[in-house]
Amino acid sequence: MSLIRLTAVVLILSALTACGIVRDRSNDYIEAEHGEAIVVPDWYRSSGIESRYPIPPIDKRTSLPAQYVLPTPPDATIAILTENYVIETLEDQSWLLVNETPGRIWPSLDYFWEENGVRVDFENPRLGLMQTEVLGSTLLSKQLLSRINLGGATVDRPLLIQAKLGQGVKRNTTELQVRVLDVKSGPQDFNIWSGQPNRKAAEHKLLEIISSYLENNQSYRSYSLLANDIGGTSKVTLISGHNERPYLKMDLAFDRTWSSATKGLRGAKIKVVDLDRSNGIFYLDYGREKEREGWFSGLFSSDESDRPDHNYLLKLEEIEGGYRLVVDKVDGSITHLEEMEILNLLLDNIS
Repeated sequence: MSLIRLTAVVLILSALTACGIVRDRSNDYIEAEHGEAIVVPDWYRSSGIESRYPIPPIDKRTSLPAQYVLPTPPDATIAILTENYVIETLEDQSWLLVNETPGRIWPSLDYFWEENGVRVDFENPRLGLMQTEVLGSTLLSKQLLSRINLGGATVDRPLLIQAKLGQGVKRNTTELQVRVLDVKSGPQDFNIWSGQPNRKAAEHKLLEIISSYLENNQSYRSYSLLANDIGGTSKVTLISGHNERPYLKMDLAFDRTWSSATKGLRGAKIKVVDLDRSNGIFYLDYGREKEREGWFSGLFSSDESDRPDHNYLLKLEEIEGGYRLVVDKVDGSITHLEEMEILNLLLDNIS
C-alpha cells in the first residue's frame, strides 16, 4: 500500500473514532449543581477596590439657584464666518481674513506666486513670511505688477512683495497681510517685515487679487504641516481657574482688542448702551430683554426712567502681551455663572 493511501486510511479511522469519543456537552449546564455563595473575609478591605477611571474630587462647587434655567446650546454655525474671504481694515492696517487654517492657505499662496510668474526668494513657514523676487522679470509678473498698480500706473523704481500669514482672532482662521516694497535693482536680501504699509492702494489691490484667486481655486487645496504652527496658539482664550475670576485673554494690541470686543458684542446681540474707549469700558444692558417683552408685567413695574441704563460692565485690562476682558455687575456682586455666560457668548462671536 502506498504512503498516500495509508495516510488517508489513518485520517478516516481517526475521524470515526473521535466521533464516538467526544460527545456533545452544549446542554451540560442544565444539570449543573449550585455551589455555595462566595464569602468575602472580614480582613479584606473594600477600599482596595478602585475604579479604573476614577473621577477626581471637585474642590470648588457652585450652588445653583432654586430655579435654574439651563442655557440653550450655542449655535453650531456661530464659529463659521459669514463670508469665507473678507478684507478688513483698521486705521492704516488692512488684511485678508480667510475662514481656513494657515496650514491650508500657505500652499495656495505658493501656487498663486507660481501661476503669476513670480519666484519666491525667501520663505519661512514657521514664521509665516514670504518675500518675492523683484517683479517684472517675466511677462506674467509684469501683468501682476500692472494690476496691483491700479491700471498700469507708472512705477518709478523696482518693487518686490512681502506676505505674512498669521492666526486669526477667531479659531481656525487666517490673516494675510502684504507689503509692496520699493527696492534697488539686483539681488535682494530679506527685508524685515514692516508694521506699516508702504504702498497702501497697491497692497489693498493685491489682497483683492489673492482673495479672488483663493476663492476660485479651492478644489486642489493642499495642506502644509510646516505652516500649521504659524502664529502660535489662538489669540483669544477663555481663562477660568479655581482661584481667580474668569476672563478672556486677548493677545492683541488695544485697537484690535477693542474692535474685536465690539464685533463680539454685536454678534452676541448684547446691547451696548455706552462706551468709554479711553478707559476701555463697555456699558452693557444684558439679560433684561424678557422683562420688557410682557405688557402685563409692565403694568406693575416701575417707570423705565427709574431703571439704570446698564447692568453690566465689560472692562479691558492691560496685561503682559495684550489685554484681558472681565465682566462686572453694576448692582451687587456678579456670580461665576453670569461671568461665564457673557464671556462664552463673546468667545463664540469674537473676531
